[in-house]
Amino acid sequence: MKKVIHIYKTYKPFTQGGVEAYIDSIISYQNSKFDYNLLSIGNVNHTSDKVKIFKKSFSFNSDIISFQLFFYLFKKVNRKKVILHLHTPWPSMELFLYILGFENIVVTYHSDIVRQKFINFFYKKINIKLLTRDNIKKIIVTSKVYYETSKILMSLPVSKIKIIPIGIGSLMSPVKNSLNNKKKNILFIGSNRTYKGIDLLKRLIKEKNFNIVIIGSNLKELRKFKNVKLYENINEIDKEKILSDSHLLLMTSTSRNEAFGIVLVEALRSGVPIISPKINSGVSWINKQDETGYQYDTKNFDDMCDKINKLMKIDEQSYIKMSNNAQIRYERYFKLSKMIIEIEKVYSSISNN
Repeated sequence: MKKVIHIYKTYKPFTQGGVEAYIDSIISYQNSKFDYNLLSIGNVNHTSDKVKIFKKSFSFNSDIISFQLFFYLFKKVNRKKVILHLHTPWPSMELFLYILGFENIVVTYHSDIVRQKFINFFYKKINIKLLTRDNIKKIIVTSKVYYETSKILMSLPVSKIKIIPIGIGSLMSPVKNSLNNKKKNILFIGSNRTYKGIDLLKRLIKEKNFNIVIIGSNLKELRKFKNVKLYENINEIDKEKILSDSHLLLMTSTSRNEAFGIVLVEALRSGVPIISPKINSGVSWINKQDETGYQYDTKNFDDMCDKINKLMKIDEQSYIKMSNNAQIRYERYFKLSKMIIEIEKVYSSISNN
């Protein structure tokens, strides 16, 4: 069985974001043809089944470095026999792997560097050179929209690019797509990061009389508002139930840092209509305007509120239709099994060469 080592700068239990969930769904897939492992960085050394986490040495902006991980890759990993699956952006690791010279590397290009403009000025030119090397066998991009709006990706050979949307597993409980089974609330899922648009969410809480349910981290300050119910550190079953009970899912992100948005796919799976911003990323592709929800002009508070009101006042028949459309879209594009099949085709093409 061919060994595939995923490598990313953060992982649970230290962080729990969309990329971590994406990697976890791949390495824990039961019927795989490959032997999956993960190398990552955390606050302390930690080893479990298939996962080895090395203590962080230091970080610079969003880049994280572990000398222990570097040493392990240098001394312990066979550079000819394994397939290394790197998740980017991660500038320091990309440079280090270039020096080491692994023969077979697959990259999932999760996003451009957007916010750190100083780093991006230098990184962009170097990154293009690194990604065009012969040992980079395939670059996976999670949506065609993101590929077509990324200057770095568009400058790479088309033969290296493979579009594979992120997929998630099936629901553990039945879908509720009738308004009679819904609570009249807005659900927000996310953490307190700059690009998540938390200021928009705070303004909505303060100025409008909506009941808002939040599942997220580092948002304890929002507990003080009477119209807010905040959940932290909940399991997937409880998360599914809260999502299924909600009238709509709201995303307030403000930039292409939100490259995909797994929470949107989770909403589709549960048949929950979405209100999301018009961002040139996978976000705008996942939520189809007027079919699975509504899109608003990014950072435009009034437009966002208009779309929320429109969905809140929708009639039963139209709501059920939108809910059904959401589930159909999930089944068509975002099933976990479909994603795994396509990713493993990439690995197989490398193994057979």
